[in-house]
Amino acid sequence: MEREDEVCLLKLVASTKALLQFYPSLSQVTLIDYKVRILEESTGTESQLRVLIEFSDGVDEWRTVGGSTNIIEASWLVLADGLEYWLLKRGQ
Repeated sequence: MEREDEVCLLKLVASTKALLQFYPSLSQVTLIDYKVRILEESTGTESQLRVLIEFSDGVDEWRTVGGSTNIIEASWLVLADGLEYWLLKRGQ
């Protein structure tokens, strides 16, 4: 893993923990499934990726999807979308 990716991953974990301070109900949300698909392999490490995350809060399940050439960035976008969806659905 490159240094830049390590920093992004640490920021991802820190951001998620920080959100729990302001939205403790997010602790009800669990990640059920995480999938990464390479859409075009011909470009090597700059290949376009698609990330799919499936979430649950114990009552409902939902999925979010996003893409990028950077797996950390794509994962962050999909995770953020899934958490934001849940907060909006609950009116928070």
